[in-house]
Amino acid sequence: MTPEEQDLVMGLAVGLGEGPTRTLDEVLAHFGEADGGVLALRLLRDAMERRDADDIEMALIVHGAADASVEEFLEPLTELFPAEWHTDHEDIVSMLGKLHSPKTVPTLVLATRWVPEHLDFDECRALAVKAIWALGGIPGAQAREALEGLRDDENEIIRENAVKQLTRRGEL
Repeated sequence: MTPEEQDLVMGLAVGLGEGPTRTLDEVLAHFGEADGGVLALRLLRDAMERRDADDIEMALIVHGAADASVEEFLEPLTELFPAEWHTDHEDIVSMLGKLHSPKTVPTLVLATRWVPEHLDFDECRALAVKAIWALGGIPGAQAREALEGLRDDENEIIRENAVKQLTRRGEL
């Protein structure tokens, strides 16, 4: 993606106290696409192939602006999550959490145990907490078992949030 294309996509983002400066239709027209979800997936796959962290963010911005389904993104997002060359781990966990799918459990569990280098400063473990809350929204035994496994984690924040989710689910 060129810097001009990145600027165009960034115009879709909502800044502090500001709304978007571009419309999704403008972005779609530029890229010759009619569907925002299709464009976002195309941009995501291209960025992953080139290992371009900035363009990963652009793809996620297009996805959000298009209010696209996350279902088609499941496979690339689970593949992308553990990569250290980008910094969108929290956004990926949030997107996976919207699916409420047992297919996301292994990636969400990984998100509770692994701290990417760029989040090493975060003593509150926001990535892990997001993943635990996403696990809490997934029906079934696989998510319950994952939460039960986290209930005994050495980290107090992880333990407390796992217990909260198990309680909320009525499984404690």
